[in-house]
Amino acid sequence: MSSSDQPKRKRSGAGAGLSLRLYVAGRSPNSVAATANLRTLCAEWHSSPPLVEIVDVLQEPDRALKDGIMMTPMLVRLSPEPTVQILGALSDLGRVRSALGIEALVKHDHA
Repeated sequence: MSSSDQPKRKRSGAGAGLSLRLYVAGRSPNSVAATANLRTLCAEWHSSPPLVEIVDVLQEPDRALKDGIMMTPMLVRLSPEPTVQILGALSDLGRVRSALGIEALVKHDHA
């Protein structure tokens, strides 16, 4: 899919009360990797995947500034609170799960 085919924001499922937002910078290598890794993480939920929004800061720079995003890729857990921010390509999914506090949610969903 080319960058012109991608919507500014994409939503993927809803459930488990988990809401995530990924800020990316177009098709930069780290942004592409973060998007793919987030998709892998979300695929672990079969019955109720989290709500996911992807924001391309190159297309929505004012929004990124308003949201306080100065670097990308940045994954933000919006809910449940407290808000959590993770910077980088999300390549270590175990650490991402731990930082987001979702290890128990994933294990429960697979039970």
